[in-house]
Amino acid sequence: MPKYWVHSAPDDITDEGQRECSRGDRCSDPRIATESGRTVRLPALTYQAFCPTDRNAISKALNDLPELFVRVHQRLNKSTAVAGGPVVTVSKSAPVPLSLAADELKRLVLATLVSWEERVRTVARLKRLDTDTSRRRRDGVVFTQAWTLLASHLDALLALDAEPMMRDDELVDLSGADAGLDLLYLTHRCRRFLTDTKQPPRHLSGVYCDCGYPELYETLDDDGQPAGASCRQCRAEYDQEAYADLTRERVEPVKTYRRRGVRSTTQAELTSGRA
Repeated sequence: MPKYWVHSAPDDITDEGQRECSRGDRCSDPRIATESGRTVRLPALTYQAFCPTDRNAISKALNDLPELFVRVHQRLNKSTAVAGGPVVTVSKSAPVPLSLAADELKRLVLATLVSWEERVRTVARLKRLDTDTSRRRRDGVVFTQAWTLLASHLDALLALDAEPMMRDDELVDLSGADAGLDLLYLTHRCRRFLTDTKQPPRHLSGVYCDCGYPELYETLDDDGQPAGASCRQCRAEYDQEAYADLTRERVEPVKTYRRRGVRSTTQAELTSGRA
């Protein structure tokens, strides 16, 4: 790896011109050091924004993004129409996407890639994007052009100095290190949405299955939303409505339960008991 790029004039630069990997605690190739008698993991020292291992991870994340973007887009445009079915009159207004979560993620990916594309075009002295033309581009064209440029100028992207960029309607200083973290974050968001990185099932503590065992675990739909429960003891499955009915049945006996009153003991009973 070349040693002539030191990104964004970091404050933690060493005498040898190195700095800590920008992934911080999540560095894939950490150093092992001893502080106050205990072993700690520190980010790797590197001449670039990221250590070679994390730079390769960012490159892989960027290479995986096109397939993930297509899958997210397919999730958005699922069609349930049946050929030869009845004709239904619909409103002339634009329909709401089947998955608002997919639409939000798609817009996030496009906005993030285009913002870094503009930065790279400037430092690489390439033709700048025409605002009017770029606004009329289709999503597939926007993604392809931005991704192709970033993939062919990845090192230039990671070497960007900190400059103001718009994020959440605010201007913040972002550098090439932030670009690398953005690419890793976008890939993770896509995989999580597509359930490539499924979260472990949540144990529904305190809810008993019809079999009598408290072994119900939450099930999620394709968008990661609660869709019911399943029992690991008897393998019974409950959809969201059936699970709601099940919890309602378990709660009602608890609400109607009353403690039995304690009757006071008379003096005669106390006397006879002592006898």
